Amino acid sequence: MLSTFELLPKLAQALLRHLIAYGELAYEEAREALARARRQIVGIAVALLAGMMALGLGCLWVIAATWNGPDRLWAVGGLCIGFLLIAISGGAYAVGGRSRGTAFEQLRAEWRADLREIARLDPTLVGEPGSAMVGGQRAARE
Repeated sequence: MLSTFELLPKLAQALLRHLIAYGELAYEEAREALARARRQIVGIAVALLAGMMALGLGCLWVIAATWNGPDRLWAVGGLCIGFLLIAISGGAYAVGGRSRGTAFEQLRAEWRADLREIARLDPTLVGEPGSAMVGGQRAARE
């Protein structure tokens, strides 16, 4: 079995290669996430602006249609209550939504695979989950 000093150059090369690969993978995932976010923001902005315009014109149309009639106050009140209910349901929807995927999943998967490989080569280099590493050595549990 090789000593730690004999393994050190190989481990340093592997670590450097993996750090470069992690950087490239993180860059690609961040670029894809930004492209998706940009597309979603533009889509949401267009939908909001067009929706607000249609909503305003719809309200104007309802009020104009009932202006000379006895139901004009009911029309305005109904519009107000309807939009209040839509606002409440939209807020509940926004608060209740959870992200389906986490960012940088591939990076985490590669990191875990590399940790398993390192543990297979030399288990003393990888700490157990939740344990602290001090100067390359596991901290004594007391």
